[in-house]
Amino acid sequence: MTALSSSTYARLVRECRTTLDSFDLVVLPRTPSTQDRVREAARAGAAPGYCVVAAEQTAGRGRQGRRWTAPPDTALLMSILVDAGDHVSGAPLAAGVAVCDAVRHLGATAALKWPNDVLVDGSKLAGILAEVEPGAAAGTVVVGIGVNLTNAALPHGVVATSLEACGVTATWDALLAILVPRLEATMTLLRRDGVAAIAAAWRERATGLGVPIRATTPTGDVTGVAAGIDDDGALLVDTDDGRIRLFAGDVHITR
Repeated sequence: MTALSSSTYARLVRECRTTLDSFDLVVLPRTPSTQDRVREAARAGAAPGYCVVAAEQTAGRGRQGRRWTAPPDTALLMSILVDAGDHVSGAPLAAGVAVCDAVRHLGATAALKWPNDVLVDGSKLAGILAEVEPGAAAGTVVVGIGVNLTNAALPHGVVATSLEACGVTATWDALLAILVPRLEATMTLLRRDGVAAIAAAWRERATGLGVPIRATTPTGDVTGVAAGIDDDGALLVDTDDGRIRLFAGDVHITR
């Protein structure tokens, strides 16, 4: 991870606090999991905006209990405590919109695949994990974000890409400065207008809708056509037996 001078660190925090005044940044060379560090801080009373970034994770995880692995200094690996208000279920979609917009700002032609993968031309650029910490304040969510900067080391079986492969050169701190204001903007929209507003923004950035898919869910596989997402964030799938709504699962485009 690019080492930050004290002045660069102070400027980064100051920039992020222009939209999120409680932003607090911890930078680590190595940690088992940024997600667990923020969950611990949340239990101890940390305010929304508490953020941990690491050059390397030794036990990072994604959705469905997968490991999120990346060689040192090749990805933005971060977790941040956000305030979702009364709409905690919309936090993953809100985070996805923010990450998508941040990398688009840098020049990557990103899109969102349900529930919260950020893709470029069908390859995974970034992943998001949102978790509620029972010991934290009501309405807060720990959001973990991994964005490949220069390396595409992702869980086995996932086709991945990086900003570098997209022709974009960005340091982790430059990306963070772009991402945090967008994340606070989407969370503000979520708190104010609810999940339906975020779902509308998500649809505008979506890929993989209107095409055949296979979804691996906690209760088994579902095949059909991804018809869209509902205003509560559920994936609508038209199957041979009719339309169903999915709230969790992994989606694979099969066209």
